[in-house]
Amino acid sequence: MATILHIIPTYKPAYVYGGPVFSTSLICENLAREGHEVLMLTTRANGKTDLDVPANELQIVDGVPTIYFHRWTKDHSHFSPRLLWYVFKNCKKYDAVHIHSWWNLPVMFSVLICWLRGVRPVLSPRGMLSDFTFSENHSSAKAIFHKTAGLFLLKKTRLHLTSVSEQKECAHIGTESFVLPNYIELSPIIDFDKKGGREPVLRLLFLSRVHPKKNLEALLEALTKINFDFSLKIAGPGENDYIAGLKRLARKLGLESRIEWLGVLAGEEKFSAYAAADLFVLPSHNENFANVVIESLSAGTPVLVSEEVGLSEYVREKGLGWVCGKEAENIAAALDKIFQQKTKLRDMARQAVQTIQTDFSPKKLTEKYIARYLSREAAPQSVVDNIPPVNSDLF
Repeated sequence: MATILHIIPTYKPAYVYGGPVFSTSLICENLAREGHEVLMLTTRANGKTDLDVPANELQIVDGVPTIYFHRWTKDHSHFSPRLLWYVFKNCKKYDAVHIHSWWNLPVMFSVLICWLRGVRPVLSPRGMLSDFTFSENHSSAKAIFHKTAGLFLLKKTRLHLTSVSEQKECAHIGTESFVLPNYIELSPIIDFDKKGGREPVLRLLFLSRVHPKKNLEALLEALTKINFDFSLKIAGPGENDYIAGLKRLARKLGLESRIEWLGVLAGEEKFSAYAAADLFVLPSHNENFANVVIESLSAGTPVLVSEEVGLSEYVREKGLGWVCGKEAENIAAALDKIFQQKTKLRDMARQAVQTIQTDFSPKKLTEKYIARYLSREAAPQSVVDNIPPVNSDLF
């Protein structure tokens, strides 16, 4: 059995950070379930506050040994000297080190430490090296850092990417990379009979982090351009001010009576929402993978995704939904087409469930992850094997 050290600055139950928290926890839980020795290093980050969990102590979280370290900064930097000191002392003891995310101090310094200790870690950037990321706030500073220290550090890793489109975006880095999908919690709730019913209403669902990246403004505008009856349920965490702005936009567009805001859904509630919808909609500006697409399909609900969603080619090739441009006109045209083909939804639902259960089998994925962990390139020579002891109590 393999030993794997995982590092991410934000971990469950800090679901405010969206998909990476779910993806990373499922990797660790499935590895542990198959008997591999896993340790998760993280911080107590939970947005502007900290998780109410003991700091700097080993505990078991859904079967995964986890240490939540105290962080000194409560912004997205998540600076945690004690976490970094643990990485420095222990990273060479594991068969593999798997680091998740980018653009924060625990991750960047962990990559640097691994290089200094002669360890080549796997890095899952979780969409944080996408073209969209470099067009967001602070893009100039990110671009400068990326072209200097960022590229240097990234070349010391093996990149784990979750889609071919993400791999293409990262090709300029010039380091080894491989593509493996995320683990997905598959739906235990499936209701084929409700799909494509005779009611002249298309029941739409958006379930994801409510964030400008998701392009909900274009979806709302698209809904003003269609000529059939519909309902839209919006579920997921997000900043209160941004959600309030979307609600104002919905009122302005005359959509308020057709939209239901569900807040954060988890477990049975989440999968019930998927199963009750005719169509899941994700018109994002950018998604490296999009776990929610697979969750929806596993519940038998076909999807409409933008071309910028990492799984768009998978959806198109497998015939599990529709792909469109991210502009409101394209979304509206796709919705019109889907409504005219509404009777196809039931057959598509059955095909989706069978396909996802085959393609995203947790046991098969675990075998693939372990093979990647253990087939690493020769590790670089350690730069600092002979170091004087440091008093960790300082941290």
